[in-house]
Amino acid sequence: MPVDSLVELEQPLFGQLIRQVAKLRADQLEACLRRQRHTKERLALGQVLLREGLVTREQVREVLRRQARWVAATLQADMAPDAFPAPVFLSLCLPAFNEEANLPDTLDAACTILPELVRRFEVIVVDDGSQDGTWDRLTEYARSEPCVRPVRHPRNRGYGAAVAAGLRSAAGDLVAFTDSDGQFSLLNLPWFLCRIKDGDVVIGYRYRRADPWHRRCNAWAWNRLVRAFLGVSVRDLDCAFKLFRREVVDGLRLTATGAAINAEILAQCVHGGRRIIELPVAHYPRYHGSPTGAAWRVIVRAFRELPRLGRYRLAQQDV
Repeated sequence: MPVDSLVELEQPLFGQLIRQVAKLRADQLEACLRRQRHTKERLALGQVLLREGLVTREQVREVLRRQARWVAATLQADMAPDAFPAPVFLSLCLPAFNEEANLPDTLDAACTILPELVRRFEVIVVDDGSQDGTWDRLTEYARSEPCVRPVRHPRNRGYGAAVAAGLRSAAGDLVAFTDSDGQFSLLNLPWFLCRIKDGDVVIGYRYRRADPWHRRCNAWAWNRLVRAFLGVSVRDLDCAFKLFRREVVDGLRLTATGAAINAEILAQCVHGGRRIIELPVAHYPRYHGSPTGAAWRVIVRAFRELPRLGRYRLAQQDV
């Protein structure tokens, strides 16, 4: 069976568990599923149930906790000789720009799932000059969850600058980063923890990408360009789900401030001889706000930064 297929098989569905936790009737769940399908808003099932007053936020967290335990138990043989929670200190870095609506759900997921997977963790959220209430939401959340560490850029410096700030602030033995918009699930992380012992970097690829066609086309063209120019041959260059060993992060020189940050990271890993493992990850629609990755200013900045990254390939050729 392909690894891609196992990803879904080894994660119990939210709808299955929420019925047990919240004692929902079948007709209540079906009505919410219909609302989810037909509403113009892009809402997750848990958000629909919360809006209808059928579940509490703590019940949603309990479902996430059970899902994490299920996945951890399923992968126990792959984790051997260690066990979950893994005996590591994990730093999870989340860049955020105008994510006021998404951030509480993302932090709820992180603070609920991670204790089931690792013995110690921190969540570093870099507010990259947001113009909404992201910083207020973040600092309010951090007051009740000491594992959350807020970092703030007074002005918007770019996605790459936010990723770099998170990686530089990380103190863990293992360092991961993903986006704060909820398009990736931390239930993918157990697979990465199982495989990091065989490599230096584990990177995700979106096996069924939940993006509009023009973003998929842009990504395909950008991947091919980076592959030709930098010699970085990976399936999904900009997938925002990556896990690094501490020594890899310590050795990175990060200068890209925009979308070229993933190209810069992977160029250094590839030409520095790091062992890279690729794994499939589930990808979900963005439920609130608008993505900025396809904005013209972001694309222009990436093309301006790309030529500078050629030095990593040239340095390898000179060795």
